[in-house]
Amino acid sequence: MATELFIDIPKTIYQPGETLVGEVLWALENSPGKIQLSLGWWTEGRGNRDAKIEHEREWVTEEMAGNEKFEIVLPTSPYSFEGQLISLKWALELSTSRGKHQATADLVLTPGQAAVELPLVEHESKRKPFSFGRNR
Repeated sequence: MATELFIDIPKTIYQPGETLVGEVLWALENSPGKIQLSLGWWTEGRGNRDAKIEHEREWVTEEMAGNEKFEIVLPTSPYSFEGQLISLKWALELSTSRGKHQATADLVLTPGQAAVELPLVEHESKRKPFSFGRNR
């Protein structure tokens, strides 16, 4: 038997606050013990990496094959975005406690139809100087 974990969701682009309905499926050579589904986001690019798990759900099972349905009310922020220096990405991750199997489904959380695009500012001279908290 092939070892498989799968996250079945109807689409990959979601509105903030929307309910994500899906199903997790597994077919494993051994009992998974615990199956955990996590929803989270992380940043990629320059600077420190930020990450946060927004929702977790787990099922305890000794069944080597099965499925479970789930519903998650998505957070209202942060939005997915793509920039020249940094991006913010969302995903669902499915894992088992025994055997360390994993599956991932990338998501986009946006009020539009795609991740927010952050344009590159072409000329530094067009920016106004700014000093936060400077006494005047």
